[in-house]
Amino acid sequence: MVSIESRYTTHDLSDRELISRIRNGEDLCFDDLFARYRDKLFFYLRHLVGNKEEAEDLLQNVFVKAYEKFSTFDARRAFSSWIYRIAHNEAVNHLKRKNRKTFLSWEDIVSSKDQLESSSKERSPHDEWIRKEVRREVKVAMERLPEKYREVLVLRFYLDHSYDEIAAIIEKPMNTVGTLLSRAKSRLLREVSRMA
Repeated sequence: MVSIESRYTTHDLSDRELISRIRNGEDLCFDDLFARYRDKLFFYLRHLVGNKEEAEDLLQNVFVKAYEKFSTFDARRAFSSWIYRIAHNEAVNHLKRKNRKTFLSWEDIVSSKDQLESSSKERSPHDEWIRKEVRREVKVAMERLPEKYREVLVLRFYLDHSYDEIAAIIEKPMNTVGTLLSRAKSRLLREVSRMA
């Protein structure tokens, strides 16, 4: 006989509640927990490494490592920051191994965000041309920024992470995050202005 409790979906549970169930032996809750972060982590990794297939491979690595290290997770902290930190480390290690200079494609980020926020809005051909020019300029400008600036811009403005979350992901104090973001925006604006 199926109990009423087991019938209701785990979608209604918070991360903390899912983690508690996992620690009480309900291993299937891992799938639910990871499913919550799959798309966002893929978006993050894709823009860090610039390649869909590599991002998919890295995402699998992230989930394997999260599963293996789950016993070390401090449940008093945010699970999202912890798993993003694992993703960050996987991406950085991957890029070091490949010795790549390209960290992410700003054009892809802007396009993805635009599609999510305004796919239903119609634009004139002129507006679309201006938008494409801006994307091109921002992409070129982003490629000129140091990796540390590109990453915080993505985390803050395109993945909407809080300063606390970014600090946990990049393992820097919160005031350092503010400084990095301020410098990143200034540098980006300066680079775009040079192309005007």
